[in-house]
Amino acid sequence: MLNLLHIKSGGCFLFLERVLDGVAGALVGLREIRDIPGTLNGLYLWLCQRLFPRGLFLQVRPLFNALLASPRPLTTQELYTATWTQDMSLSLLDFQSRLKALSTLLIDGPGGRKLLFHTSFAEWLTDVKYCTQKYLCSVSEGHTMLAMALTLRAPHLNTEDTCQMGSHLVSSGMHKDNPALLALWLLWADPPVLVRQEVLQLLMKSGVFPPSCAPDGGPSVGVHCAGGGGGIIGQALEKQDTVRVLLDSGVSVNRADPTDGRTLLASAAHAGSAEVTDLLLSRGADPLISDHQGQTPLTLSARQGHVRVLGMLLDWARGLDLEAGVGMVEHADSEGWTALRSAAWGGHTEAVHLLLDAEADVDGCDAEGRSALRAAAWGGHEEILLTLLDHGAQVDKVDREGRTPLIAAAYMGHREAVEILLDHGAEVDLADGDGRTALSVASLCVPTAAGVKGYGEVASLLLERGADPGHKDQDGMTPLLLAAYEGHEEVVELLLEAGADVDESAGPHAAAASAAVTPLLAAAAMGHSATVGRVLFWGATVDGIDGEGRTALSLAAARGSVEVVRALLDRGLDENHKDDLGWTPLHAAACDGHRGVCAVLTERGSMARVGEMDIEGRTPLILAAQEGHCGTVRLLLDRRSPIDHRAYDGHSALSAAALEGHAEVVELLMRRGTDTDVRDAEGRPLLYLLVLEGHLDMAALIMEKGGVPLESRDGEGRTALHVASWQGNLDAVGLLLSHGADPNTQDGEGRPPLHSVAWRGHVEPGRLLLEVRGVNVDLACRQQGATALSIAAQEGHANIVAMLLEGGANPDHVDKYGRSPVKVAGKRGHFTIVRLLESYGAKPYSVRLPPSNTLSPRSSTVKSPSSVGSGSNVAQAGRHHGASTSTSSASCSPGSTAEHFHSIHSSQTSSSTAHSQATVQTVPADSLSFTQQIQQHSLPRCRSRHSTLPPPGSARGSLHGTSRRAQCPKASPPPPTLCTVTAMVHDSEQTYKGYPAGFDYPSKHNPPSLIQEERSQYGGGRWNSVMASLGVTPGQDGPKNRDILPMGYPYQVQSPAQRETWEENRKMSISPGSALSPPCMVVMTTTDPQLNLKQAIKLQFEGPTSAALYKRETPL
Repeated sequence: MLNLLHIKSGGCFLFLERVLDGVAGALVGLREIRDIPGTLNGLYLWLCQRLFPRGLFLQVRPLFNALLASPRPLTTQELYTATWTQDMSLSLLDFQSRLKALSTLLIDGPGGRKLLFHTSFAEWLTDVKYCTQKYLCSVSEGHTMLAMALTLRAPHLNTEDTCQMGSHLVSSGMHKDNPALLALWLLWADPPVLVRQEVLQLLMKSGVFPPSCAPDGGPSVGVHCAGGGGGIIGQALEKQDTVRVLLDSGVSVNRADPTDGRTLLASAAHAGSAEVTDLLLSRGADPLISDHQGQTPLTLSARQGHVRVLGMLLDWARGLDLEAGVGMVEHADSEGWTALRSAAWGGHTEAVHLLLDAEADVDGCDAEGRSALRAAAWGGHEEILLTLLDHGAQVDKVDREGRTPLIAAAYMGHREAVEILLDHGAEVDLADGDGRTALSVASLCVPTAAGVKGYGEVASLLLERGADPGHKDQDGMTPLLLAAYEGHEEVVELLLEAGADVDESAGPHAAAASAAVTPLLAAAAMGHSATVGRVLFWGATVDGIDGEGRTALSLAAARGSVEVVRALLDRGLDENHKDDLGWTPLHAAACDGHRGVCAVLTERGSMARVGEMDIEGRTPLILAAQEGHCGTVRLLLDRRSPIDHRAYDGHSALSAAALEGHAEVVELLMRRGTDTDVRDAEGRPLLYLLVLEGHLDMAALIMEKGGVPLESRDGEGRTALHVASWQGNLDAVGLLLSHGADPNTQDGEGRPPLHSVAWRGHVEPGRLLLEVRGVNVDLACRQQGATALSIAAQEGHANIVAMLLEGGANPDHVDKYGRSPVKVAGKRGHFTIVRLLESYGAKPYSVRLPPSNTLSPRSSTVKSPSSVGSGSNVAQAGRHHGASTSTSSASCSPGSTAEHFHSIHSSQTSSSTAHSQATVQTVPADSLSFTQQIQQHSLPRCRSRHSTLPPPGSARGSLHGTSRRAQCPKASPPPPTLCTVTAMVHDSEQTYKGYPAGFDYPSKHNPPSLIQEERSQYGGGRWNSVMASLGVTPGQDGPKNRDILPMGYPYQVQSPAQRETWEENRKMSISPGSALSPPCMVVMTTTDPQLNLKQAIKLQFEGPTSAALYKRETPL
């Protein structure tokens, strides 16, 4: 379909944009692309037919008229006022409904003003050749409406609006025979009086006084000037004396109006003033000068049918040489219109005779191949058709799109023109570039202004002359299918009488009946009840389905046609038939909010099941609630639809409506007693999801109306307050606390919301939590015993630390591993936080701090992390823990619990807090990678060679590591493992506790290189490298002991592709047997045993003080 769309667009980006926007907005289905015409004008016609069924366009046409006439975008109020002047019974609600119907074709300008999406569409609306009479708009009516709207507030207009009012009055076309009435209208309306210059500008703007009239560009000539168009100008041009005075005043006879490029002669020719034309020709005016549109006086007079002026110009052309004379007659404007084509299209028979007598080319055409005969056929001008045919015009001459004059006449519904062409030998079944014949377009076209039965008469005539009723175009559509789609029941009757198959299907090779579109399906899909009745009368098969498994009843229900639905139910169609999505007709009607159809399908005696589920477990009630159709929801509830049914994703009608923001539906469901404690398939409560998605208005509604449980938890024990705190959503935190949410609620691992605030660095939400009476600032997580202060100190959030200390946090709290906030802050290099903690009475840090500005004790506020942090140390911490210290956003979905709150356990006996002497002698550890630190302390200072340590994630024994980190591939997210991989890093003099006897540990006397093969069963796959065996990988502290997919915090569903990748990685992780074995050991691979030994020694002495090991060593 996309290839077909590309072909049809012909490289027009506007065409592609409109179609794809329609697909995105569910206006156009991908399968309907084949029905879209291959031109921009055809696309506009097709869109209007889809957007404005029945008589809807008559209601929105005034809005189009006003938008077309306005020189600037209009506000909604201005547009409503202008429309109201034409229909004073129009209510604001009705206007908004009509404006909504136009929303697809409008865009918002500055200040929310409305304007049409493209100028080409504005031109299309005023060109009857393309938009047809049904969608033709009137700019003059728009000017009238805008003039009336300005008249209502005339005394309060400013200068610009007063000029606009006068301009709209002049352009409205009213009182052309007596323009003085317009001046009286202005006097009666009593707008502000304009000064002389403003009056002149108004006259120039309205066309009464073009700027080209003044010899010096100023207003010296006065209102007797001529030029331009309009009723007043036409009268002025009819007076030779006026024009003579103008020329005598010094104006050049060939001077062009800069606004449109028309000369005085062109204006006179357009107005049909023979006397002025004669005067200008005698003064030497040049008829060969064209305006900005490429139009000459000859083409203008021919288009308007001014025979006398046309004759004068042709007489002047005869005085030229042959080539120049032919060039003048055959001149085409910028759109390819010659004088003959223009006269033929306008129906000016005498002008056509004059041009043909002047030897104009009867088959001359524009770049699109359109001839004068085709123009006459399009306009339905029988006499001109006969004239052109008598002069030898080719009756079957095709344009660039393969369309003949016969096809043009049939499309416009001109029966007499079709008959003339057929009488002169036109081929009845000649197809255009789309494979459509005259009968096809006659079945497709809309009624003409001549009479609503015109198209039926054309089809009847073509069938009488032998047209094939079964002809298929390139899309496989027959005339019967086209007529059924358009609802032309008279044409359907004629085609069936002519032998068309009532069950014929679309497709070039007659697709199988089970997957094809038949006339019945086409008519039902468009809601044409009369056409449905006609094909049923002719014996159409009622149980056919289309390519998506939908029956005629399903299509009619989706369209909302109650009459068609009743007719099909009377024929016994199954009201519980399911399409490929598992939708019944009731699903289709409920989703689109067709309450009347739902009522018919569920009325007494119907077999439709209101609780039927689709392939996703959704009932019609859930679909209606999700789309916000309150009336349909009320009806389905009255018909006993299960109110608390859960789809396979866990959502009920309440949660579906709430997550889409449909407050009215939510209130209705809650009044009917629906369960408010709804959870999705992952166990996340409704309130939790609303906070996560930022729907605070809806969250407030369900808390106020339905008593939703504030402490509902997800699978990991987290409440909505945890989510709001993690996101840093101040409004959400305040809303939940105001409704009584518990600030001390703990998740499955004992973490309260205050821990989330401390981890993410959200100051204001933290203040709200601390202001709640009874909040426990020193709550510690169960697994590690860390408090919010410990976390904030570790992450370097000085503002949070100061806030917690002011709130009474214990600065000397010690976690299960003996670490205080001072220690974890000092190890991370957050020395300002260390001083802040010491100023609140914490035990001094055991290592000498670097010099810094004196921090006043008990400082009450800390301006920003940058002002209180430790400079480069804070930056280094940010790089090591980027995922933890990222800024929050409302849409942030935090990572897994393992990633953000939990790191692998270090040795419970390790309490080293200082760097070794070797580390101090070199560069700071925080500025080096882990591999660089090992090399720095394992090699002599004079040695310089690349590390042989494999990069994280490499296979066992790979030796392609390099000291240039930029060459290392990024590690993918670690897979879930079946055991907790723990690096055993200890001081050499400490004993190993809690492990079986005989278990080997890396030491000076037992280097890793000697036990690597022996202990290979404890590590495998991507965790064989040093970094991986230590649990240090980008984006995660270490593998977690879970054999299910790690979920985000708050939970975020991963895509199937991600799940597949996780599953593949899991298969490569440590074998299940390792879960029963002692914790995995550090495994290093190198070709240098001596280096390996030095690395092991370095790990034992330096231990967890290495920067890369920090999160292993500080598992908060």
